[in-house]
Formats: sequence, structure tokens, C-alpha cells
Amino acid sequence: MKFSVDLSRAVIEDMKKREAENDAAYLHGAERVEVTHVEQLRFRARKGEYEFIVDEPPERGGTGKGPNPLAYFIGGAATCLATQFLRVIIARSLKVDTFSLTAIGRFDRRLGGSFREIVYEIDLTGEEDQKAIVDLSKRAQLQCYAHNTLKRARVDLETNIMWNGKRLASSA
Repeated sequence: MKFSVDLSRAVIEDMKKREAENDAAYLHGAERVEVTHVEQLRFRARKGEYEFIVDEPPERGGTGKGPNPLAYFIGGAATCLATQFLRVIIARSLKVDTFSLTAIGRFDRRLGGSFREIVYEIDLTGEEDQKAIVDLSKRAQLQCYAHNTLKRARVDLETNIMWNGKRLASSA
């Protein structure tokens, strides 16, 4: 995988700030998303200049014109973790050629239900040694806000790593 010098610099600098833990204004962040009802169970969500549609399928009262809220929830958690994998790859100059992630969230549909489990299947290829990939996985999970939030909420989390076609030990 090739990354620009500017991206590498920005990632390394940002990771140093997080690890130093001495800049209170930087360390305490917030995200804001504005949600507007469109029709039936379809909503328009806005984050800054970006908009996305959230909907339910017709059989659940929606219009079927966008992913459902749980798809965004799982997608957000998965891409948060994927981002941290790439940030560690960049910061440590790891020899990784490809990266992909599939996430599966299992939940209880009953009233008061919640996610029981999220499984991440991560597939990487490259020339790095296996120990570095196991360390990469541990570090990425430690850096991921979504992963840590779900873990603290006692959602069972499983991260399975395929490295050059070989399954490495999974971690939680």
C-alpha cells in the first residue's frame, strides 16, 4: 500500500498527540450529526457539508432508499477500526499490500434488545512478519473509539485476522 508523504506526516503527528496525553483541548473531542425527517421512516443526516440517507426497507415501514440505521452503526464501527489499522500501518511503515474488512453484527430484536456480538473479519497481505501483524491488530483495537465503546458496553467483539491466506489468532 502506498501513502502520500503528507498523509504519513499527519497520521504520525496525530498519533504522537494522542500518546503524549498532554493536550486536553485536543484529547477531548465531539462529533455532531444533524438528522431531519424526510418521509415515512427515511431521514437525511448531515455531518458538516456531507449528507447521507438513513432508511428502513419497505417491509419495516421505510422507503428502501438508503441503508438502515444498524448498517450505518456497524459500518461506522467497522470503518473506525479499519482507519486505525491503516493509521498504524502508516505510522510503523509496515509492509502491507492489501487490507479489507467485513463486519457482522448480531443483535437481539426483542424490546430492550441490543447488539450481542460484532465479528470483524480482516484480510491483509504483504511481506511483514506475523508478529508485527498481531501487534498491529492489538494496537488498532486499542486506538479505536468505537471498538473501545462497544467493549465497555460489554458487546462481545471478535477480530479475526487472515494474513497472506493464513488465519492468525483472533482477539477480543
